[in-house]
Amino acid sequence: VDSHKNLCEPLIAKPRRHPAAARGRLEGLGHLSLRRAAVSSRRARASSEQRSKTMAAALRELMDAAGVGGNHPPPIVCPGHTRPLAEVSFSPETPDGYFMISACLDGNPMLRDATTGDWIGTFAGHKGAVWSAKLCGEARLAATGSGDFSARVWDAITGACLATLEHKHVVKTVAFSGDRRSLATGGHEGLLRLYDVEAGLGEGGPYRSFASRKGADGRVVSVQRVVWTEAGLAVCGCGDGHVVVLDPRVDGDAPVSDVAVGAAPIMDLELTSGALGPTLVACAGERVHLLDAQRWGAPPRRAPIECPVHFREEGGASLRPDGKELVLGGGRHGGSRQGALGVEKGAKKIGDVGSDLCVHVVDVATGLISAERKGHCGPVRCVRYHPLGERFATGSEDGTIRLWDIAADTG
Repeated sequence: VDSHKNLCEPLIAKPRRHPAAARGRLEGLGHLSLRRAAVSSRRARASSEQRSKTMAAALRELMDAAGVGGNHPPPIVCPGHTRPLAEVSFSPETPDGYFMISACLDGNPMLRDATTGDWIGTFAGHKGAVWSAKLCGEARLAATGSGDFSARVWDAITGACLATLEHKHVVKTVAFSGDRRSLATGGHEGLLRLYDVEAGLGEGGPYRSFASRKGADGRVVSVQRVVWTEAGLAVCGCGDGHVVVLDPRVDGDAPVSDVAVGAAPIMDLELTSGALGPTLVACAGERVHLLDAQRWGAPPRRAPIECPVHFREEGGASLRPDGKELVLGGGRHGGSRQGALGVEKGAKKIGDVGSDLCVHVVDVATGLISAERKGHCGPVRCVRYHPLGERFATGSEDGTIRLWDIAADTG
């Protein structure tokens, strides 16, 4: 905006005072000279107006390319973070409205008003990157998981840290159960820990731990994401591409279901209960999988959706409540950091330059891109729909969160 302002400033006419000698010369001009001066002045004004129109057209073109012009309203930009975003999530409806919480590699998770994007507060205390941040159903408690080998529970109203839950490795994911009685944590240890929120967090350790799994190479498989079902099942997205469903009410570590969606790690997991029924959205490799979250092991809702981006290092997807569209973002095929200068050595697929900067809206029925929203200056790392489905949030490596109105995309 400042750059455009500076470009426009020379076009603004400013009053100019002539020295006395110059005024005398002007007063001595004849009639012909005055006509020439008037013609010259008109030409100058016409040239200035033409330059203004040209600049306005160029500015409109830039806005259209950024998804701001035409039918696309500009997004709400939420600054404040200083490093790449790791996760954004919304609270359910509360008496005070909707809230949004963000996890960031700068170690400072933030709470915002989900309607305006206004900053409410920062949960300060972690000594490392924060990979996950969630609110409970009432938005009174917040939980965060960090690279400092701990998870923390916060009072979301005062910002006070209520408990620090020590782990032995990086905590990649946290999630409250629907009734807020349990908190699940997972990460590079491969363990899924369940804490009793009502009985006092951290005082006696987790009330339940599910043993880690080992992959074909003998290494412990990380727990990348965890979500809760309404029935109280914990669903884990793992580093070996498996979706593992666990029942805390049953003794033993045997899963209710274990479905492999591919060999690539699951980078994002979302559970929705919209028009399609209970649906699990899992992002791994270059695909988005829509699984039946009511009949575990049943055929998926539809065939996997091939994506214009990959989910190997970043990215995610979110399903609109009406089940018609997915919004997704991720890394560029061939390497996000290479940009237009080249691609990764041995890359089998090369994406369009800037594809990792776009937010892609995909029609669920056809699997085709129905819209692209541009504006981020770095790869999109996380996305989530608002519970009402009227907008979605995106977090990027550029350190900003953007709230996009979907009215233009739905017509």
